[in-house]
Amino acid sequence: MRRWLGLWVALLLLFQALAAPGTGTEPTPTYRERLEVAWRLVHDLYYDRTFGGVDWDGIRQTYLRRASTVSSWNELYDLIDEMYLEIGDGHTRFLSPQAAAGLLGDGACYPVPYPEVWQEPAPPVQAGEGKAGALGAWAPPEARRMGDILYLRLPDLVSEEAYATLRRAIAAQTGVRGYILDLRGNPGGLALRMAQVASLFMRGWPWRLVVRGSAAMPQPTIPFWGKPEASAPLAVLIDGGVNSAAEGLAGALKDAGRARLFGQPTAGNTEIMLPYCFPEGAVALVAAGVLAPLSGPTWEGRGVQPDVFVEPESALDAAIDYFRSR
Repeated sequence: MRRWLGLWVALLLLFQALAAPGTGTEPTPTYRERLEVAWRLVHDLYYDRTFGGVDWDGIRQTYLRRASTVSSWNELYDLIDEMYLEIGDGHTRFLSPQAAAGLLGDGACYPVPYPEVWQEPAPPVQAGEGKAGALGAWAPPEARRMGDILYLRLPDLVSEEAYATLRRAIAAQTGVRGYILDLRGNPGGLALRMAQVASLFMRGWPWRLVVRGSAAMPQPTIPFWGKPEASAPLAVLIDGGVNSAAEGLAGALKDAGRARLFGQPTAGNTEIMLPYCFPEGAVALVAAGVLAPLSGPTWEGRGVQPDVFVEPESALDAAIDYFRSR
């Protein structure tokens, strides 16, 4: 990772450094072997031991048989993504190397935690994205002045560009009286992006990640020290379409007293995607935990509550009125 995701992330990165690639004498993994590892990631790390009621052992047998029919690595990535979609949680997906590079940027993942994967030569992946990683099309991020208010529209928390757009806009604008962060309809995304965006407005350790078979792990903003880029008052727009990491972002800003929230309660769907990278750059997005405040109950099943209840289509006007009345 680029900076911090807590001590546990540092340990994972240390593992990656120690688990050096092989010397080139080891055989390249077969399609079946790589699918087996992708299946195992979910089996070992998925937060719900029932896998949402899906027979994950049966899925393994079905897709191992199908792996014997593929003829390229990109075709295999498409097959693994199809296998992950069997869970149906809206979070767990598999990205080809090309899709991962485009969506996540350089280094935005944890190493697959199985040493044997890093002891093998990376497979000779051909150019061409295939379908793996087709997470849907979001509107582009938006930043515009509304008088002395800077309006920031954040449509997702997956792409690197969404965060980068907000950061550039905040750095470029002076004389800002307040910020409006529009999260309406944001489906969420990565803990990394959530932590980066939050750090633009606040710093600290506002979350914990409740994961399977482990104590809850505190999650910091990235970075968690220093002065945030944006210090003026903040209004956040939310609705029932706000999910996952976007809920964690809104909840953290509210709980820290950093923002006033306008709109409707969020979805209460706070599974969080953690990205696990393979040597050649393919990435498994696994719903490995449930996001919660550092203390207190999780937002899962209840959502983040607004400070001002208004219909979503009226939330922007309500936020503007809030700044005018200050």
